[in-house]
Amino acid sequence: MGKWLLIVSGVLITAYIFLSGGNSVRVQTATAALRDLSVTVQEQGQTRAYLPFVVTAPVTGHLQRHEWIAGDVVAQGDELATLALVTETSRDTAALRANLAAATARRESAQAVLAEAETTLERATREAQRRERLFLDRLISEEEHDTYLQTLAATQSRVNSARATLAASAAEQRSAAAQLMGLDAEDNSSAVKLHAPSSGTIHTVFERGDRVVSAGTPLLEISNQDAMEVVVDLLTQDAVRVRPGATIEVRDWGGDQIVMGTVDYIEPRAFTKYSALGVEEQRVNVIGTLQRPPAELGAGYRIEAAIVVWQQAQVLSIPAGALFRRDEQWQVFVAVDGRARLRQVSIGERNREYAQVLAGLEAGEQVIVFPSDLVQNGVAIDAR
Repeated sequence: MGKWLLIVSGVLITAYIFLSGGNSVRVQTATAALRDLSVTVQEQGQTRAYLPFVVTAPVTGHLQRHEWIAGDVVAQGDELATLALVTETSRDTAALRANLAAATARRESAQAVLAEAETTLERATREAQRRERLFLDRLISEEEHDTYLQTLAATQSRVNSARATLAASAAEQRSAAAQLMGLDAEDNSSAVKLHAPSSGTIHTVFERGDRVVSAGTPLLEISNQDAMEVVVDLLTQDAVRVRPGATIEVRDWGGDQIVMGTVDYIEPRAFTKYSALGVEEQRVNVIGTLQRPPAELGAGYRIEAAIVVWQQAQVLSIPAGALFRRDEQWQVFVAVDGRARLRQVSIGERNREYAQVLAGLEAGEQVIVFPSDLVQNGVAIDAR
């Protein structure tokens, strides 16, 4: 049966060539040339504010209604809300003292966390410097070298987070202390005013006001100087190729321009996620900083990210559409003196458009792009 199919196919090909008015097959060719080539991994992600501040109620009190809404821009020190406190009894005074003690304890805890993080950062810095010397002496691999750089970046991020937490807890302590110091003995009432810890944009309004809130209740979330970062969850087999400092191109966020960014670090722990088809996948978050994000791009926006995992200037490459597999090898048809010649090639890196040629072709040779079944080794061709 297979033999007859081959015979029929050959007859049909011959008939097509005859009926087309000539003995050559029309093909499209492209040149094997030196090009700048880059390889990316592409995935959806989202933006988020870089280390935002969550303003919380430092003490229990009646939150007076405020007019702030999400999207408002505030400057550091702007008054955000007022907590009215009534301390007519010794029980209320004791509660305020307890709030101050709790705020003090939170600050001391934050100081301890920061001290531990800074110690870890110093150790990670020394280790990274030592590994840098070993890498320059070629005593360790590039992968191990990059792992220590990634660990250093993650440790630096934890230090920044600990500092922000300490600043917030210190503000809570000052507010609680000011409440006790400002008690009026005549009317036994006072109020705590909350101020913006940083300039930025209000992202979330948790409490509008005109009700009693407990100490620690989130009231507002404010971005940190409107700094923006991007979070992209990649398959773990793709994430292992990503290195800190790699370029990120952000597209399809709603605007026409491409927003550039840089990979800061890859989270050390992966997580399980199910695809739309119900397939279980292991993924890991890649965190990057955006360079000059447009004002229209807010936190939580969906984006398409392309992360560069390899790039090299002036490498011999051909269109990916010229490649096909035969006998478990990459093959191409080369246009030579008006005929198609089958040739085996060795391929390196490739993207959606081009593939790097390691062996089998030379610059200037013409390859047939998307060859049809009519193109066979030795057949006459009409190149377009």
